[in-house]
Amino acid sequence: MKKQLLFITAFLSFMAISFAQSIDCKKTCIVDKLVHEGTYLGVQFGSPCDKETKTDKGVIILKVVENTAAADNDFKIFDVVLKINNTEVNNRGPVIKLITSYNPFDTVEFTILREGRTITKEVVLGARTTKVVQEEVCCEETESLLNENNVSIFPSPAVENLNISFKSVIQDDYTFGIYMANGVLVKEYTKKLDSGSLKETIPVNNLDDGVYVIKIKNQETTFSKLFVVGRK
Repeated sequence: MKKQLLFITAFLSFMAISFAQSIDCKKTCIVDKLVHEGTYLGVQFGSPCDKETKTDKGVIILKVVENTAAADNDFKIFDVVLKINNTEVNNRGPVIKLITSYNPFDTVEFTILREGRTITKEVVLGARTTKVVQEEVCCEETESLLNENNVSIFPSPAVENLNISFKSVIQDDYTFGIYMANGVLVKEYTKKLDSGSLKETIPVNNLDDGVYVIKIKNQETTFSKLFVVGRK
């Protein structure tokens, strides 16, 4: 009987908490979030014996994958990685384990032997996979996602298109406006960002070269940033 009373009491307490939470949450919003999983450099490692080198230390690179952190930072085939953040590496297994111990977009220093010269590179690691997940949250408890940490505007200068990338976004109506530096509105439209809408592309090929302002508005919050259109 005591066990039954304890169970009923616990259940009623849980329901009371859940009910209180539902009352506090006057309105819910669906948030799309960009989730990065697994750290990725973008190379295939071997060992110094895979090629004749002047050192028996380090781990040699046998392949560099295009469009990865390694390619962006000019890693080359037959580079020998000697250290990662001052930790010496000599075998393929431990070096892979060390790299994957970091998080995507961590900055890591690589010490590399290349053709008899020792060089260092500051590398922002990439992500092995990226996906969009959805989460239901209380709208009134969610801070605006229109800020520098959450919104990226690129490229600059823009030639054909201006790209807008969100790390996370509330599913709602957003107004996108492009203004000249003197405040004159050039183009404006409203679009509902829903599931998977973490990127927006705005054509700018009809704009003259110069400095512009992109403004993104959601409800009472506005995010503004300068960008340049240039083709020379």
